[in-house]
Parts: sequence; C-alpha cells; structure tokens
Amino acid sequence: MQIRPTKACINLSNLAHNYQTIRAFTKNKKVIAVVKADAYGHGAKKVVEKLNKLDYPPIMYAVATVEEAIDLRRSNRDKDILVFEPFSPSMVEAIKKYRFIVTITSMEQLEFLELLGLEFDVNYHIVIDTGMGRLGIKHYQIDELINLLKKIKIDSIKGLYTHFATSDEDERSFTELQFKRFDTVIAKIKAAGIDPGLIHAANSGGVFDHPSTQYGAVRAGIALYGFYKNRAKSIELGLKPVMSLISELGTVERARAGESISYGRKYILSRDAWIGTIPVGYADGVRRALLNRLSFLIEGKLYPQVGTITMDRLMVDLGEDKLLPGCKVVLLSNINGSGCDCWNWCEILDTIPYEITVGVSRRVPRVYRENANGFC
Repeated sequence: MQIRPTKACINLSNLAHNYQTIRAFTKNKKVIAVVKADAYGHGAKKVVEKLNKLDYPPIMYAVATVEEAIDLRRSNRDKDILVFEPFSPSMVEAIKKYRFIVTITSMEQLEFLELLGLEFDVNYHIVIDTGMGRLGIKHYQIDELINLLKKIKIDSIKGLYTHFATSDEDERSFTELQFKRFDTVIAKIKAAGIDPGLIHAANSGGVFDHPSTQYGAVRAGIALYGFYKNRAKSIELGLKPVMSLISELGTVERARAGESISYGRKYILSRDAWIGTIPVGYADGVRRALLNRLSFLIEGKLYPQVGTITMDRLMVDLGEDKLLPGCKVVLLSNINGSGCDCWNWCEILDTIPYEITVGVSRRVPRVYRENANGFC
C-alpha cells in the first residue's frame, strides 16, 4: 500500500524503444543487457521481464555481484546470467545452485577451477585488460594464458571480453588501441586451437561510435535506460529516458520578505511569496548539492527549489502562485529539455546519469507504465 506520493515512474515502452534502437544500430547483433545495480535503479526484475517479452530479446543478462545474480535467477530460471565480479572460491556453492556464468580475471582463478575437478561444471568468460586498468588478464600475458588453457582439463570457456575506458568520448585513439590489442588476443587464442566462445567488447559507446568493436554481441548498459554521452547526442540517437521521479505538493504557506528557508538559512526571501514543501529529500536521492540550483515542474511550470534539501522534504518558491496541496510535481523528468531532466541534474552535480538513477533510493517505490505519455 503506497500512501506517500513520491515515486519513480518507469516507462517500459521507452525501455523497449531503446532496446530496439540499440539493435538497429548494431544491425541486429546479439545483446547482453546489463542490469547491475537493480537495472541502474530501474528495478531489474521488471526490466528483465519486459525485455524477455520483446522480439529477439537479450541472449544474456549481466550483473555486478553474486547477490544480484541470485536475485535475478529466482525470477529467470533459464536465461544466462553473467557476473562481472571476479570468480572466487566463496562463489562455488552459489554457482552450483544458481547456474550463473562467472568472470575469470586472473590465471590463478583458472588454476583453482582446475583443482575443483571436472565434476564441478562451471561456465566462464575471461576478461582481458586491454587498457581499462581495473580487472582482467593483461593483454600482454596472452601467451601465458594460452599455455595455461592448454594444460587445464576444464573446457568450459564460454566467452571472452574486454572493457573500453573511453569509448563514449570524442577522442577515439585509445579505444582504437584497445580494439587492436583485443583483436590480437583473439587471433592468438584461435590460432592456438582454442574456441573463445562468445566474444564481446562494445558497451554503449561501442554500440554507437565504434561499430567495428561489436563482435558477436554487444553489452547494452546505460543506453537501455535512455542516455548516452550528453543530452544532444541522446536526442540525436532517439534514446528516451525511462525513469521519472514524481511527487506532489505537500503544504503551501505564505512567507514574508526576510524570512529564511530550511537549515542553515541558505535562502532568504527578498519578497513575500508562497512556499511549497514536497515530501522528498536526500534520503530518496535528491542530493543536498542541488540546493538553490534546480527547478521542478509543477502544473507545467518550472519553480525553483530553495533552501537546504533535508532528509525527507524540500521546498520550492512558488512566487505569487498559490497552488494547492496535491498538485503533481516532476522532480526528475524523462523528457529531455524539460528543465529538470537528468542532464540538468548532471550539469549541476558534475556527474553522469548512472549516478542519478542508481541514487534514487529503495524507499522510493517504482511504478511501471506501458505506453505512458509525458511524465507517467
């Protein structure tokens, strides 16, 4: 039962549109849908449920942690799930029970799998570090890797991948270098008579700006949820944001010139005005750093947020507009250019859409809409 009016509205039609846009740009390549961090804050269970119903759905889902894989497996019995988290001995029992694909990031992990023996049937993808500098077997260690793969008895390599560090940036040379390194690794593995399985490298940047990196499948992450690089590029590509953050005016009170609003007296009224409060705060994902810098849509008009954003409530300056409690408030819009879209938040906070959507906390209920117009 939802009583509090604050909610995150997830437009499933926009999600489907973005998925088909990705497939069109990749000429219908296979898609690995990345649903880590609860589908970037959108709700992995419902996102996967929607994607599975589409024509040519994802061949696989990717998550960050074992716990995310377990949660997803409970509602998806048959679809492959790839875990990006490096394989470790602590995963063994969960792998047996929940049948997910692990990521191998070191030769020591391969040697441990060999010790487990053939009775432990595990499928894995090997990640090659071609320049990300985060996880993976270094591209220049390929000869050692090949020698080890020839020695071990396990024949469960199901994929090979790398991750690009700058594929969504205008400067292309480093992505091209990573691509060449990865191509060299692939060629050497195949020349050694080893089948690397499914090869994948292209993230959202690879999908739209580096088509030569798309290989057998692409990993669709942030683009699924309506974002890529910047607002202009996202609009150009036809991507549609999936999440809106909605609430209502809670109270409306008259305040006099000279009065201050909220903690720390960060906003002093220069004239009499109506001040509205909205039951949403930083515990919901509306960051304190937005104070006095962002406006929200109420009844189709932008009103400035004023004063320190508190844990559970924030304030807006309505000027001479005496709006009624219960009026709909759009805090985070899924319409680009509306004045309070995700890119507005990003510009103020000097961040990226990923951080905004995953930052909408779990106490904000997600509601799901099909064929929704406007802000849900």
